[in-house]
Amino acid sequence: MRILVIDDNAHHSELAARRLMQEGWEVFASDKPDVDSSWKDYDFILLDYSMPKRTGLDVLKALKEQDVNVPVIFLTGHGNEIIASEAIKQGAFDYVVKDTQLLYLERLPNVLREAKSKYELIETNRFLIQELRRANERLQTESYTDEMTGIHNYRFMRRQIEVEIQRAIRYEKPMSLCLIDIDHFKDINDRFGHPAGDLVLKELARILKDATRTVDYVGRYAGDEFLILFPNTELGAAVRLAERIRSMVADHPFVSEGQTIHVSLCVGVTDFDPKKRNTSESLIVAADKCLYQAKKDGRNRVHSKLRLISSESNKRDAAASAQQA
Repeated sequence: MRILVIDDNAHHSELAARRLMQEGWEVFASDKPDVDSSWKDYDFILLDYSMPKRTGLDVLKALKEQDVNVPVIFLTGHGNEIIASEAIKQGAFDYVVKDTQLLYLERLPNVLREAKSKYELIETNRFLIQELRRANERLQTESYTDEMTGIHNYRFMRRQIEVEIQRAIRYEKPMSLCLIDIDHFKDINDRFGHPAGDLVLKELARILKDATRTVDYVGRYAGDEFLILFPNTELGAAVRLAERIRSMVADHPFVSEGQTIHVSLCVGVTDFDPKKRNTSESLIVAADKCLYQAKKDGRNRVHSKLRLISSESNKRDAAASAQQA
């Protein structure tokens, strides 16, 4: 164990150093209370309170400011227990009351042994608490993350929808939701294999994240279906965002083992209504009805209660998918 003794009384510090060296410990005595980086190399610091240049409390403050996290045993004279108590409040690990007969020197080795055991226990507990906190954070992240795609899972999305509903009610703000389905995903798996299907899901998740705003929430609903939650967004704006996503995916080449897979989407878009669509379940049901209508009307399109988006680009994208099939 390496110990630093700081005491302006050279005789006292030398006596303390000799007694501690009898225990086989490496001890360095100094009368200079100027904190420097070398103090970090010690296991304990014995620090006297009464020094001419600065008090032990001043040194404790300097240790904290310079991030020297070495446990300090405070040395104080008889009758200065109040000062010792203040030292504990400011970060000292323990204190020893000095006496005129220097009997405290015989107690020092046991004080340091007990302090070392306590400090190691505290550090172990601190480490275990940090590990437990990190483990809990990992578990929470995993419980709200889709393992395959790395985006939010349905559990998180449903909870977040409820949060945004309450915010929309409280601040009288709009909110929209879209449900996305990959057209003929089973055919992709059958023709190109399940690894290719997994690639499409992962790549689509990335495209959805890149195409949406930082305030939006993207999650996997189930299988080849995805959810996007648009906070503070009118239905018309959400429809335009959904159409932009549909168009991006239709133009994007999904490549698996040298083969290009053409992917198109059906998207159902709905919005929050304080009377009709005011729960996560009712919003998802409404979006699902719009999604069903998009499929019914020919796929590769966006549908909402406002309108069905269909264009020449939709027809071209549908023709490309038909050629692939």
